[in-house]
Amino acid sequence: MLIYRLCVLFCLGALLAGCGAKPVVVIEKEQFAQMARRMPKELQVRRLLNSDNAYTPALSLAGFRNYGDTLFHRLSPSFMFGDSGHVYLGDTFAATLQPESRVKHRPNGFSINHPTQKLDLNMVAIVDWNSDGETEWLISCLVEPKTGGGRSRNYYVLVPPPRNDTEQLKGTAAAVYECFGLACNLYVRDSRVISRTADDTLIAPTEVQDFMPGLQPVTTPPSGTPGKKQSAMEERSL
Repeated sequence: MLIYRLCVLFCLGALLAGCGAKPVVVIEKEQFAQMARRMPKELQVRRLLNSDNAYTPALSLAGFRNYGDTLFHRLSPSFMFGDSGHVYLGDTFAATLQPESRVKHRPNGFSINHPTQKLDLNMVAIVDWNSDGETEWLISCLVEPKTGGGRSRNYYVLVPPPRNDTEQLKGTAAAVYECFGLACNLYVRDSRVISRTADDTLIAPTEVQDFMPGLQPVTTPPSGTPGKKQSAMEERSL
């Protein structure tokens, strides 16, 4: 009887520990853990972590067979186009390759070694970021210069899952972790709307007033019209 009560208390404690947190399908545990260390408060506000910085695993184990190949051939790198240091343009990451570029493919991501830049992209998790009942793919994209003294940026990007086998994918940068050497800053966007495509008439694109001007904190400008939606990158304390 005592053992039974202990088991019940243990299970109840486990349930309470996850209380309030939305279920998350974690694909790359190390990447998700790194993101949680960098922005615990933001993930708690999004109810992706509880007060103990733990997440609630989703009961469904349904997943995708090859995230890396899908993201390489179908995801637009447009979420980086506000970065003046990014000069490898194309409709997809595959289209950004130069003759000197080298690619390594993985089931959950890929890395590209460009002549002046290194890029590493990983599928991190499946989440409901803005609590609208729709899940997004959460990816991490680390961009590093190959020349000394430059800044590195780790983009955390939300991508609506593809609806078919040919749909091109567009990502919305939810946060950027930017470093100059050991000095790092976290910038977070108030992502209320996750745009599926640039010309999607059903979903308005996220409004952006300013996009990452160097290391200056980016804040939402005061709204002159009450109730008007604002969405911009802003610095959150780490």
